[in-house]
Amino acid sequence: MNTNMAHKYTDIPAPNGYFAKQLPNNIDSLALLTEALEIFAEQEGWNDATVMQINLVLEELLVNVIDNGYADGRDGTIDIQIHSDAQTITICISDDGDAFDPFVMVDPDLSLAVEDRPIGGLGIYLVRSYMDGYAYCYSQQHNQVTLTKHLPLSAAP
Repeated sequence: MNTNMAHKYTDIPAPNGYFAKQLPNNIDSLALLTEALEIFAEQEGWNDATVMQINLVLEELLVNVIDNGYADGRDGTIDIQIHSDAQTITICISDDGDAFDPFVMVDPDLSLAVEDRPIGGLGIYLVRSYMDGYAYCYSQQHNQVTLTKHLPLSAAP
């Protein structure tokens, strides 16, 4: 991986209610995203549970993008856009990695003991659980994931 790109982190100017970041496809960039997202969430008035859920969902999906979309280790770019209003959070994640639909994974069998479950699938299960809507498409050589979450009245600005 190009080490010059490892610290690339781009703030994209956005009006109130919008959050946009462009990140390199490496795990180190996730901490920068979390920090910026928490500032945005505070500005938008999200409650703590919503912030935790969005952070977890983004971390799970971005780790999947990095591990599966760039398995060969090449440099790439991940774009995150979030729109937040009084009722809904809409998240769009786009990357130029290999085509990978995270939602084809079957939910894990939660009735099994942890040590008896196959590895994988729990993160996407949490994404499905925390979000009210999710969609994937591969278009113009980009993976595109769109997520929606309806805000509880206490989380709305």
